[in-house]
Amino acid sequence: MGRTPPSFTSTIFFMAMKAHRQGRPTTALLRLLSHKTIHDTSDAFVELRTSKARIRNGSLLLRDQRVFMFSAPLRPPLTVDGRFEFCRHNVFTNLDDLGFCRIHVPSPDEINDYVSKEGVIYCKYCHTEIRIDFKSYGKARTAMFVTRWMDVGEGRDVDDVKWKFRLASRTEWEEVSFARGSICAAFEGTDDFRFDSLLTEQDEMDLCIMCPLTWPESAQVPDHDWEQGYEVVDGKMVFIDNGAERACFCIHDD
Repeated sequence: MGRTPPSFTSTIFFMAMKAHRQGRPTTALLRLLSHKTIHDTSDAFVELRTSKARIRNGSLLLRDQRVFMFSAPLRPPLTVDGRFEFCRHNVFTNLDDLGFCRIHVPSPDEINDYVSKEGVIYCKYCHTEIRIDFKSYGKARTAMFVTRWMDVGEGRDVDDVKWKFRLASRTEWEEVSFARGSICAAFEGTDDFRFDSLLTEQDEMDLCIMCPLTWPESAQVPDHDWEQGYEVVDGKMVFIDNGAERACFCIHDD
C-alpha cells in the first residue's frame, strides 16, 4: 500500500490519528504499526528489518530501516537480489539498483571512515526520504543500512492530500514541496541522525552470526561502467545519459 512497511494498515492508521485528535492514548495502535524481523533466506546476506510509527505535528510519520549484512569486503556492483522500498515514484528499489543509480559503495580502504556521499534522498511527488549508509564490522562483515522516513498525513479520510499523493496513479502525480531532511528530523527529533543507533548489541550479534561466510558465485561479477542511469544531485535522482542530465529521478520522463 503505497510501498509502506508490511506492518502498516490504513485501518490502524486512521484509528490512531482519530484517537490522537480526540486526545485518547495512541501507544497501542502505534505499536501495531511497528515491527522487527530478521531473515537469512539469501545466500549473499542476512537482513534485519525494523519499522516504527510516531505522530508529529498532527501527522503520522514512519521510519523503516533495513540492514543487509554481507561478507566483507563488498563487491560492487551488488548484483544480488535484495529488495527494499523507496516509493512508487522511484526506480531505486533493489540492491542491484545501486550501480544504475550511482550510489557510491565504499572500498575496503574507505569503509572505516565512510560518510554517505549522497545524504538524504527525497521524492518530489510524495513525502518520502531515504538514506543509504555503510558500516564495517571488522574484517569479516560489512553492513549496508537503508533507512526510510515517510509522512503519510493526518489520516482524516482517504482524501488526505499526503495520503492521496502516495497512492495516486501516474497521470495524477503532482510535485510536493518540503525541505530535504525535514521528515527525518521531525521523526528523530534531531538533525543528527545516527544510522546505526537503532541496532541493539543483540541485533549486531545475530546479524554477524547469521551472515553468510562468503559471497555467492553469482555475485562475483566485474564492475560495470554505466553509460546511462541515475545520479543523486542535491538530494534528488536525475537521469544521466553519457554524463548529461536528461530527466527527473522518477519512473516517467518529464
